Amino acid sequence: MSSYYTLITALPWLPELEQCKQMPLSRIALDQRLTMLSDQDLEQLRLVESLYFPDSEFLQGNTDKQLVSVWREQLGGVESDTLLQRINFSHELMTLLAALRSRSGGMESPDLFHGIGRWLPRIKQHWFEPGFGLEDYFPQLSKIQRVLAKDDPALLEKVLNQMLWHDLILCERQNHFSFESVVCFVLRWGIAERHIQQDGTEALQKFNRLTGQLLGQAGLHQQLEQGVK
Repeated sequence: MSSYYTLITALPWLPELEQCKQMPLSRIALDQRLTMLSDQDLEQLRLVESLYFPDSEFLQGNTDKQLVSVWREQLGGVESDTLLQRINFSHELMTLLAALRSRSGGMESPDLFHGIGRWLPRIKQHWFEPGFGLEDYFPQLSKIQRVLAKDDPALLEKVLNQMLWHDLILCERQNHFSFESVVCFVLRWGIAERHIQQDGTEALQKFNRLTGQLLGQAGLHQQLEQGVK
């Protein structure tokens, strides 16, 4: 994939997430700048965005089996391992949230839980352990558990956004002027937009949709041993 010095220097600076009070440019203006991408890279960007920010109508309009089939096909189309890791991380967070909610909701059999990614077997194997035996592998989990216990969807949304933001920042710093850095900026733009638009009701709806519809109350009811996470 190409280097994009001109495009990246044309992108505005995004402040730290907590300092984002208004978007530095509209999506229309951003899309105009993104026309500097090659057709192939633009297509890849749209694919990554659709996987990173699943459309609510897509989630509501498909069965779990259909979602799994579509995701498997789409994930196989992501050409950059670096970007695939970013998608994996975001889906991994949702899987962990769904597992915590399912267990706290009374699910006693881990065999009923299905999710996405590399931690799924460990989650099932260590279902009755507070951190699913992931403390040494996924340090963010303890923070998610503490926030989840507060029953504050807005705070939870903020914490998850910060984790995603940090992951994308690190990727940008490691991939200067690359297509990957452009995509990470666009994904951060999306996180910043929803951060600004967020309110308590919206946060609750999104939390329930992502950990309910995306993964199901019991996780995905079909096996999806990723192409993500």
